[in-house]
Amino acid sequence: MRIAFFTDENQTPGSEKACPGNQNSLLKVDYFSIKEAYLPTLEHAVYDMIVICPKGKINLCQIKYSAFFNGQACILDICDILYLESYYRKTSVVVAGSGRMRIRARLDEEEDKLPKDRFVRINRHNIINMQYVRNVKGEAIEMQNGEILYVNGGRRKKFDTSYRDFLKDNCMTL
Repeated sequence: MRIAFFTDENQTPGSEKACPGNQNSLLKVDYFSIKEAYLPTLEHAVYDMIVICPKGKINLCQIKYSAFFNGQACILDICDILYLESYYRKTSVVVAGSGRMRIRARLDEEEDKLPKDRFVRINRHNIINMQYVRNVKGEAIEMQNGEILYVNGGRRKKFDTSYRDFLKDNCMTL
């Protein structure tokens, strides 16, 4: 798959970068700068996907989430994860549409794998994807699958600022 990636950052036109650990992979990414006006070059090139990110914040390596489930490596799209829940040193990854996947991992280790601008830890047992928050009332957070999770009092301020920043960055503020 060939991807053209346009950002505000200064990049060498057409420079290729790969995600770490993906040597000899089928994913090839060309980075371009929007400032240099290389958009017209797309007329003469063949790409499977074109990503335009004016803020330059997206890292293609962080779009996927990998975990071991039943002894096999499982790769998920970050945008499909509703939240992670942990009890007794086992973590459940709740995925939109396909239910739960129980993995053997600690929640703090999994927290490091997730992008900080999209996921926030709300209590000792849960990390949520702010994209799937339906409603917030006091300490109760209603997720899009209908489940209600609760924010710990000590994490409330961090959740409020993270969620407000998420809404602002994703043009969801009223």
